[in-house]
Amino acid sequence: MKTLLTLTIFASTMAITAAAGTINYNTTGSTLSCNGVAGCSQNTSSQVSIGGITFSYNTGSGSGVVTPSIINLGNIVTTGTGTSVSATGLRLTINVNSTPPGASGTLPIGSISGSISTNNSGAILTWSPNNTTTGFGTLPGVVIAGGGQSFTYQVLNPTLGLVAPTVGNPIGQTSIQGAVTDTSAPEPATFAMVGAGLAIAGMLRRRSAR
Repeated sequence: MKTLLTLTIFASTMAITAAAGTINYNTTGSTLSCNGVAGCSQNTSSQVSIGGITFSYNTGSGSGVVTPSIINLGNIVTTGTGTSVSATGLRLTINVNSTPPGASGTLPIGSISGSISTNNSGAILTWSPNNTTTGFGTLPGVVIAGGGQSFTYQVLNPTLGLVAPTVGNPIGQTSIQGAVTDTSAPEPATFAMVGAGLAIAGMLRRRSAR
């Protein structure tokens, strides 16, 4: 009797666990743009130069990520030399490609403000608005959905200081930390399996009490 009860509870637990998501993702297609800033040169879709300082966005990716999880959304690397170079107005747009559900979405715009020099930085990267809520908090994010599945990607640090070209480890690199959560609604079959398991467990408890 105890063995059957244990198996029933195990089956119910497995049904709930099966609702957790495993994903592959990358941020290919993201852009770092001059956004009309005076004196800024658009070198590539993800690299700009201004006042002797070059800003490069490098993509992030992950495979077999079990949700919920903290993830890498890429990084910005600064190189070159300059003094009090204004970066105000530069814009980072992070595109997230997620499988499942085999779709893409764009995080809220990241805007850069402040100035940066060869050896020090007062430049800040800010994402806005805080438009999604998961177990990680209410943060800038995007929901990518399709085929009955839904995954929420978020930026964990809505305000991030940019590292100067000769500072940091790795040198000049500012990592962008994010999070992904499976926000799919449990499937009806999962509810049915859990319900059946609990019903059987209840029956077994009543019988053993007689």
